[in-house]
Amino acid sequence: MTNFRIILVGFFVFFEFSFLQGQSVVTKEYYDNRFVQEEIGLPDNMPYTKSLIWGEEGLFRKWDIGPDTRIEELKLRRKMLQTHQWLGVITLTGLAYQYSVGKKLYDDNGSTYWDKHYDNHKAMGYFTYTTYMTGASLAIFAPPARKYDSEFSSIKLHRTLAILHFSAMVAQPFLAKNAVKNGKQYDDLMDAHLKAGTVAFFTLSLDMLGLTLFK
Repeated sequence: MTNFRIILVGFFVFFEFSFLQGQSVVTKEYYDNRFVQEEIGLPDNMPYTKSLIWGEEGLFRKWDIGPDTRIEELKLRRKMLQTHQWLGVITLTGLAYQYSVGKKLYDDNGSTYWDKHYDNHKAMGYFTYTTYMTGASLAIFAPPARKYDSEFSSIKLHRTLAILHFSAMVAQPFLAKNAVKNGKQYDDLMDAHLKAGTVAFFTLSLDMLGLTLFK
């Protein structure tokens, strides 16, 4: 257990650093927008989700939700993405613990480990699911950026990896719940649950690393 605590602390320190480095993406975007005139329009090549929500005929425009100007939108975007990054660090730290315990529970051969740690694993599952989905919602509903470049960037890598870890995070609780209900397919569903957890943890780790290395 001592070794795991050392690993957990190492994860936290590393991804705390990753977060601070990754903030440069948001900070650079903010400084690029400081002297933009308020008549700036919506960016070209908006992702489909952003266009659906924030486009000229987007839901938020029709419902008259959000700031009145693009400058205010960009300021709101910066705040939402900073919170999104903090929640990403918290989620990943929780997933490090949850994945380690979950793997041991999966390999448990009838020892007392299950009785001692199952409730902690389940509680951490609820916690990481909540922080992850909250952070994802902030990213999805944040106003569009000033522009969307076609070149490779950490943000493009982030969006690609997000598809993987979002799908895995959505699948995990449903697989575990159905495994408990369906005794005949318990082993298969729990195996899928473990694989989903593995995908979620490692793709989110790679995502945070990408934000650190690629600015």
